[in-house]
Amino acid sequence: MWRSRNEVHRTILEEIKERREQSNPAESDVLSRLMSVRDEAGQQLTDAELLYFSMITLFNGYETTSSTLTWILYWIHHQPEIHDKLRDEINALGANPDPIEIYRLPYLTAICKETQRLCPVVVNGSGRILKSPLQFMGYQLEPGTQLIPSIYLTHMREDLYPQPQRFIPERFLEKKYSQYEYFPFGGGHAICSGLALAQTQMKLVLAVLMSRLQLALTNNRPIKTENVGAFLVTPQRDLQMVVTEFKRLQIQI
Repeated sequence: MWRSRNEVHRTILEEIKERREQSNPAESDVLSRLMSVRDEAGQQLTDAELLYFSMITLFNGYETTSSTLTWILYWIHHQPEIHDKLRDEINALGANPDPIEIYRLPYLTAICKETQRLCPVVVNGSGRILKSPLQFMGYQLEPGTQLIPSIYLTHMREDLYPQPQRFIPERFLEKKYSQYEYFPFGGGHAICSGLALAQTQMKLVLAVLMSRLQLALTNNRPIKTENVGAFLVTPQRDLQMVVTEFKRLQIQI
């Protein structure tokens, strides 16, 4: 394992070195964007910092994105009318749509957002430590106090999300929520750096799966969650689906 990790580190550092020697401002990939970041003093990220953020983007999002996709597949098959509506939206693009067209599909986007609202893989955001006194909802908080926003509890507020325990993608077609009402990727300066990549992966993978396969749940009972590591909440491992049909329409990406 350590040998593999060192090999990945070496490969990324070589890529960073090559990018520094042959700077191309037109590049728009994740690494190029990280290399374009400057702090208040105009300094770039160091090689060690670029390596750290690259590793987060490549590997830390693996479990979170796959877990969210699992939840999406569960919910759209648990409620067939949602599955059918999504299938029709995807099929309307034809056999060889531009990936950007898939990414912009409104109902697909709403389904992804509703899944991350109801089943956030990370239930709490990054904490903040107060530097000055704060009066908040009747509480007097002193400097040094750590505040940790609860993503899950915010997403379960009935004043924001009527019938919060129900899976209703349409709520994201009818209303635009603020960054303080909906934040599955965290917020502020600590927002997840893999946000755009995760959203793109989920939408493209789901579109390809639905264009090629007809799936079914082996049973329709509610799925429980389980903790993975220190902060991830994922579906239990016994969630199973079967392929019932291979489809002719195939999206090529």
